[in-house]
Amino acid sequence: MKSGVLSYSMCHAKKRYGAHLLVLNTLFIFQQKSILNLRNHVLFLLQMGITFCRGEKMVLKLFTPGHGAFMDSLIMYGLVSSLPSDTKCRVSCTAGFFEINIENKTFQEVASAIAGNIHGHAESIINHLIDNLKVVQKGSRGRLESYLDNHKQPEIIADNLKRFYTSPGHAQYEGRYHKGQHVWLPFYPHIGKYFTGEYKYSPANYGVCSTCITLAALGFYKAAIPIRFTPPKTVSHIILLSFEGEVSSETLANMLVFVGSDVFSRLVNELRPMVENLPLTTLTYFLLANFASPLIYMIHESKAIWTALSMTLDIVKGQVVQIRGYEEISIDRYLSSLVHLMQIDNKKYNIGSLGKLVTVTKRLMRKGEAAAIESLYKFLNTRSYTDLYSSIRQIIKVLEEGPGKSFCEELICLTQLA
Repeated sequence: MKSGVLSYSMCHAKKRYGAHLLVLNTLFIFQQKSILNLRNHVLFLLQMGITFCRGEKMVLKLFTPGHGAFMDSLIMYGLVSSLPSDTKCRVSCTAGFFEINIENKTFQEVASAIAGNIHGHAESIINHLIDNLKVVQKGSRGRLESYLDNHKQPEIIADNLKRFYTSPGHAQYEGRYHKGQHVWLPFYPHIGKYFTGEYKYSPANYGVCSTCITLAALGFYKAAIPIRFTPPKTVSHIILLSFEGEVSSETLANMLVFVGSDVFSRLVNELRPMVENLPLTTLTYFLLANFASPLIYMIHESKAIWTALSMTLDIVKGQVVQIRGYEEISIDRYLSSLVHLMQIDNKKYNIGSLGKLVTVTKRLMRKGEAAAIESLYKFLNTRSYTDLYSSIRQIIKVLEEGPGKSFCEELICLTQLA
């Protein structure tokens, strides 16, 4: 090849890796290099999970392993919660795994951010899982500490991300009969006897690598919402919001900040006296009604279908965790009802429909009216005339005049929605 500068545009070069399609669109300028060398260089970048887009924007693609909706959601939150606030990132979920597209960040930068996040919260993660919630046995403290300590090192994280997270399907090399760390039940509820009995799964251990379990522990600490029963009961509900579709990292970051706030923690504690008398669906709906209004808008307007993954754990003798129930609760229709109530607030003055919903619910809680609460939130999800009548009748009977009656009048508008 003659000396000189050759421009080679790969605007339409496509290469399939695993279950996803990587689109190359970059400009290489090189001197005295063969096309074969160029091709090898491009393939190396692809194997490192790096894609170039128009305008020379670099996008780092990471994929969760495919361990199931609950554990992959935890891993996704562990990754996303570690990214700096100025990072542009989009997260999509399809075919059972999450794809995380991070703009203009290298593996080293992402790994350093994750390592810093783990370093800053390692002690809190251990206390949260073992000492407070008791969802991980005390005998596992040493292993959890070891995993967290190892992943305070950016080079270990970077290496494992390159090896395991640059294409979907890492889970196929783990799972039942795998010799890695037996995954703890709160991270993967489908391995519990509740599921092995119902679906005839084998009770064999489900092994995962140290990176999967570390990121899941971080995600559990950051994103899972625990609601504990009052003593002496040792039961807890765990709620985790997940989705299919595409969501911005800004939406996820705002949600994580709110879920981790003191205001939200106080709200969860207020629920404890009523938690065993209300269905998990109703509890989930009430928690969402207390989200900040801008956050409710962001979640509702994202290009995703949202689900609350909810499980019930019981801590029996010896701090052994058992699954007592698991539900996947669709929340999109309910969220649209909340958004409509907020839009009423914006159109008229001093109505405060969403605030009234919370106030009415708390008054019903203080009176121990679980049936009325359940009826109210059932209507907010179905928006049917039958459920509206049942809800209004019970609320007015209990609360009589006041905010309950005026709020019931405002609920009627929801029956006009599709």
